Amino acid sequence: MSKPSLLVLAAGMGSRYGGWTQIEPDGNGAQDPSVAGPVTRLRGTELVSMNMWGFTPDIFAQLRAAVQPFLKQNGAELKSECFIPTIVGNLASSGQAKVQVLCTKDSWFGVTYREDRPRVAENLRNLIRSGEYPEKLWQ
Repeated sequence: MSKPSLLVLAAGMGSRYGGWTQIEPDGNGAQDPSVAGPVTRLRGTELVSMNMWGFTPDIFAQLRAAVQPFLKQNGAELKSECFIPTIVGNLASSGQAKVQVLCTKDSWFGVTYREDRPRVAENLRNLIRSGEYPEKLWQ
């Protein structure tokens, strides 16, 4: 059995293993206008994929096989993104990989933009005050 390799990626929210990338409020919850097809209503209770994956080394050849054609087709586009959760979802759907999802009741918050910083800093201070998070992470 291979030793697991750990790959930590950016957070995202999506159907199955990834997919919603432009979630925005719309007065009745939220939606993602970037997804083709019918609008998926989001209520705020959906599972959030933190994209912290534990992989065996076998995954890297599969990722390479998916990323190389993506780069040939989209590599010159600065805003193009090859989503690893989408690749993993495709591998799982085709039977080439097995995925186990671990759930938690913790709330997610993250930093994508500079404007996110004050809210995230306050959330971290609250976690430290409650004893759920260490004040000095690297001791």
